[in-house]
Amino acid sequence: MESSERGRDAFPSKRSSRSRSSVKGSPEGGRRPTKKRRSAIDKASKASKRPRIDVSTNDKEFKFAKSVAGREDSPRFKNFFHYLTHGEGRECLEVLERGGVNLANMSNILGKAGASASVAFKGLYDVWFDKQGNRTRYLKTPEENGIKLSSMSSILGKAGANASEAFKKLYDVWFDNYGNKTKYLKALEDNGINLASVSSILHGTGINSARDFIQLYNIFFDEQGNKGQYLITLEENGMGIANISGILSGARSNAPKVFKDLYNLWFDAEGNKTQYLETLKEEGINLANISSILSKAGVNAPKAFKDLYDLCFDATGNKTLYLKTLEENGIGIANISGILSGTGANAPRAFKDLYDLWFDKQGNQTRYLKTLEKEGIKLSNISGIVSGAGANAPRAFKHLYDLWFDEQGSKTRYLKCLEKEGISLSNISSILHGVGTNAPKAFIELYDTFFDHHGNKTQCLKNLEKNGVNLSNVSCILNGAGANATKTLKNVCELWFDAKGNETQCLKMLRKEGINLVNISSILSRAGANAPKAFKDLYNLWFDSTGNKTKYLKTLEENGMGIANISGILSGAGANAKEAFKDLYNLWFDANGCKTRYLTTLENEGINLARLSSILHGAGASVAKAFKELYDFWFDAEGNKKQQLKHFIEKRNGGKCFTLYNLSGILSKAGAKAKHAFKKLHNICFNDEGERTELLDDFYKARFTPSNLSSLLCATGSRASHVLKRLHNVCFDEKREITRLLGDFYKAGFKPGNLCSMLSGAPHNLEELHDFCFVAETSVYLNHLLSGKAGFKPSSLCKMLHGAGANIFSAIIDFHDVCFDEGGNKTQLLSDFHNAGFTPSDLSKILSMAGSNAAYILKNFYEVCFNKGNLRHFLAQDKYFTPNDLARILYGVGINVCPIFEKLHRLCFDKDGRKTKYLKNLIKNDQHKISDILHEQVKKASSTSSEFQE
Repeated sequence: MESSERGRDAFPSKRSSRSRSSVKGSPEGGRRPTKKRRSAIDKASKASKRPRIDVSTNDKEFKFAKSVAGREDSPRFKNFFHYLTHGEGRECLEVLERGGVNLANMSNILGKAGASASVAFKGLYDVWFDKQGNRTRYLKTPEENGIKLSSMSSILGKAGANASEAFKKLYDVWFDNYGNKTKYLKALEDNGINLASVSSILHGTGINSARDFIQLYNIFFDEQGNKGQYLITLEENGMGIANISGILSGARSNAPKVFKDLYNLWFDAEGNKTQYLETLKEEGINLANISSILSKAGVNAPKAFKDLYDLCFDATGNKTLYLKTLEENGIGIANISGILSGTGANAPRAFKDLYDLWFDKQGNQTRYLKTLEKEGIKLSNISGIVSGAGANAPRAFKHLYDLWFDEQGSKTRYLKCLEKEGISLSNISSILHGVGTNAPKAFIELYDTFFDHHGNKTQCLKNLEKNGVNLSNVSCILNGAGANATKTLKNVCELWFDAKGNETQCLKMLRKEGINLVNISSILSRAGANAPKAFKDLYNLWFDSTGNKTKYLKTLEENGMGIANISGILSGAGANAKEAFKDLYNLWFDANGCKTRYLTTLENEGINLARLSSILHGAGASVAKAFKELYDFWFDAEGNKKQQLKHFIEKRNGGKCFTLYNLSGILSKAGAKAKHAFKKLHNICFNDEGERTELLDDFYKARFTPSNLSSLLCATGSRASHVLKRLHNVCFDEKREITRLLGDFYKAGFKPGNLCSMLSGAPHNLEELHDFCFVAETSVYLNHLLSGKAGFKPSSLCKMLHGAGANIFSAIIDFHDVCFDEGGNKTQLLSDFHNAGFTPSDLSKILSMAGSNAAYILKNFYEVCFNKGNLRHFLAQDKYFTPNDLARILYGVGINVCPIFEKLHRLCFDKDGRKTKYLKNLIKNDQHKISDILHEQVKKASSTSSEFQE
């Protein structure tokens, strides 16, 4: 009381009459607003002539006093402030500070203490600290059990004058006299429920916090601490306490009733879903979606849910006009739930306002939607951007629309520039997904990162494009970055380029190892705001601070896997790239870089890391799991083959069999679905006893070998079984006889191996290829190529066009046009080769595996041979070089045949056609092995850009 009286002199009033009137009219001058009490205060105000305390020197105390006692011009504030800055109060504050107590937590509990602020403050202080300033069990025990004072403060908010009593009561609910957890806390802990969820619900219950906590507990748990029916039912439907706390946040003492009302809307007495939930489930909406919408609805949650439901469905569960209209325009209730996330009690109004922006009363599109649709922009793109805008969704949409279109519905400069660079609003929506209310601002910031005011590309965009990364790649990286998109892009660019646009050391090192920004952008796809960190973490796993390779990279390269293979595997790993890489590495190598049993077993079966990387291509963040699943499906713990793998790779009764190498080719790019893909492929090829199915047997009877099938199915990955079944339907009829399609190819001289070679990786083109070759007007191309002495054999043609895949049609046409005119007569090019002694078989060896590039390579080879005179020098030495010899030497070079042939010429002849010293030595010492020796030279040089080694 004495301190309170002293406190009245702390802020003497200069305008005593005004001060008197304010005190007289308010009970805040003391506990009992009697006239005598007010008079005492007035006298004190008049008598005191001490200067005001400079609050700038006591800012912390000033703010604390204001948050607890109220207005700074009130006597209760002045009293409390004086108390805090003098004597006992000052000492208490110092102890609190030394004890690490955040005053914000204390002020939250003491809120509304009013005139009792000083007493309440000291009371709570005495609960927390003893006379020596040491923490009491009330502070220590919760902290030792991981309970933050902030959680307790949230629940006890505004306990005010009853703060100390409320705190002790809540403590006693959680801990016994010995500091052990009570059944309440144990039950929460055993069920993985943290106090943060509970404090969100009971926030601000104050003096009643202990009572309200127990009431809420009794709803969720039984007397033994086991989950009650409410909680069990909710969790079975994908909703935990965290979701509930989000909805009930701020419900305070009403939380138990609100919860029950909401529960009864969702489930009946037996825990079965009500019509509401059943109807929503049919539309793909679960309780997690609902909890997202109703977040912070508090006491209004049941009404908000019911009102929103009634806007979407009628009493019998049929869709209303609102929902039907939205769905007809590509917006389902799942999209709506994303947009309305966090609207809480305002969900129905926000839904209606947004609908009215898009449609009129008859369900017709408004001008906004008509304009968007005219420009190919779907409502689903828009919903992605404004997702999470909640009650502000209508305003966010309107502002965004105004950025894209003018009043006449014409595109603004923003949209024009983006479309010019191949960026659609679909890309933008994926980047800005979930930005919500800030969508217009985020869009402008992102645009300004790409373009200046005149629509010219910024330096950032120029640098990226110079390195092969376009806006489409960028949008993949930034997918989900939301409001952080602009900052993320800038941070990424700073990692890759300096201020002048030159590559940083990081980028230089990666490029040196054959990794470009396109590869990197593929790895970082969907990393979003985590892209810069993901890149740095991954780079630091591969290179040290001086740019030297780490043990990870060295070990992989020593085992035939370069960083290019790794980038393919990690494609799409995004923010999880580092963890994915390390997890996979640790499955393959131990701490000393030695191969684990996994790799050893696979290599014994002919599968190296390069083949593994092909299978796992695109597995991304799931790569380690995908590898382990596939390995465990193939081998047991001792490395022995399991039955399903044996069925493929072990011969039975002298029959045909696949190799693991064949299977790895088929499973290439299966990625995260590798095990599933193999299992499905097995099930259409073998039964449980390992006997061939009719499907596989039909292919074998039609002279397809496992090698043929693996070539045809190459890289079909997760689609392999589906593709093989479809192929069987095309090649065989119901009686298991070959169809006309396969018969026509056989009659023309094609073998299964020829077809599989040409269509490797593109089996779906077989029917179209048949029509192209035998039915349509285009059949003349194949006729010319295969007819007469000048024609090619099917095997030769397929050898050249191997790997053309989906480009087989243009490959045949282009190759035909190089060799024949429209009447089927040989062109000058083909005649010159024939006149020089080259047969179609020779040319097919030279062009082996050229694929869709066969025509282009043949023209260039002609230029090198005839127009540059290189061929003449070889053929002049006909004793050592014939066209057939040259074909043998150049066999298998493929697309590199022209530069290799020129290197070969420089090795053997000078500019005037005279034999080099190297060739002379060959003739002298190895005359009969010249072709073999030079072929080996060619094979070595074809993989490098260097000259032959003499």
